[in-house]
Amino acid sequence: MKALLVVPIAISIATLAGPLRAQDTTTAAADTGYVEYHESPISLPLGIGLRIPSYDRVNGLSLPWGPQLATSDESLELNALVTYRSNLGQWDPSLEGYVRPGTANELKLFVGRGTFTNDAWIRSDLVNSLAALFVGSDARNYYRSNLVTLRFTRTLALSSVVLTPFLGGSFEDDWSTGSIAPTKYPWSFFGRKGILRMRRLNPPVANGHINSILGGTGIQISRGGLEAKLDATLEHALSTSLRGCTFIPADGSCFVSPSYFNQTTVNSRVTFPTFGSQTFAFLGHALLASGGKIPPPQRFGYLGGSGTLATVDLLALGGDRLLYVQGDYLIPIEKIQLPLVGSPFLALRYAAGNAGVGRLPALIQNVGVGAGIGIIRVDYSIDPAQNRSPLSRRSAVTVGVSLSL
Repeated sequence: MKALLVVPIAISIATLAGPLRAQDTTTAAADTGYVEYHESPISLPLGIGLRIPSYDRVNGLSLPWGPQLATSDESLELNALVTYRSNLGQWDPSLEGYVRPGTANELKLFVGRGTFTNDAWIRSDLVNSLAALFVGSDARNYYRSNLVTLRFTRTLALSSVVLTPFLGGSFEDDWSTGSIAPTKYPWSFFGRKGILRMRRLNPPVANGHINSILGGTGIQISRGGLEAKLDATLEHALSTSLRGCTFIPADGSCFVSPSYFNQTTVNSRVTFPTFGSQTFAFLGHALLASGGKIPPPQRFGYLGGSGTLATVDLLALGGDRLLYVQGDYLIPIEKIQLPLVGSPFLALRYAAGNAGVGRLPALIQNVGVGAGIGIIRVDYSIDPAQNRSPLSRRSAVTVGVSLSL
């Protein structure tokens, strides 16, 4: 019986093996076809969807996460984000991005909840985050808002000059965050409990709605060694619905916010070479309200501290009228060359500015000398006025960090 079973099995194996041996792959024609693979337009930046975090005395750690939709030709980008803010215990959703119908046009959109500031011109996000984390120095004031903004920009390239006029609108619902005497504040290596550090007050704003139209232009000039950039924005508030009185930084009084207002914001930076490797850098920032109406404090700007007027406490000056100018003359010591950081440098610095509500007070001046190497710089500044402002000291020593990121 076993012999009878073996025979059909052997026949079956031989039948299957025959065709397999008949396939001679060495003589098959080469397959010259290929398949195109297209990357998905939806991605998770950094592999897991995280974005660059920030750190400050109001939010603590702000950690954004979310997917990105982007086309390969950069004509469309959308980011659906949720940002966790550790000190507030909030998860803020937002949708932001742009559409570029043509190479010279851009339509930019933001819809979401967040924490906002008017003082980002003083320090970059990275420098302000590092200063807050390590020494408790946060050169920004903040407010919270549900915000919708839409802006259309046209780029006009004219030889060495690039103009970017824009027109847009914003719809916002604002409220105060932090307090005059915060009981909860983020951690820092130094300065966590200092009232001019991580416990520094955050001025309140007028809670409520503002609906505005915005217009302005950016100007960039690059010619020879000259690099110049100017941004000007005019805001006209069509209507407001603001509750309560508004805090005035100088004397702690308050006023009722207007039903409409106009405000112009100008920011400029200029650098150019002088003699040899020496350079001059100019920084200017201005706020101007017009039409006889004082904007609410969520439109105020602030000055004071190592980023602006060193002899004044950090952001002790504020209001809807602000003017600040700064000139830096840098002199590299080329005879000294150090690994990684290059040559040390000397600096001469002049700064003048002030801010107020309803009017611009007399400017406070600072004259200083500094020295640095790499990204680190130390300055000694004095207020030369004989009748100094009560908010300004005679002299101050500051340590700063300069990063291009």
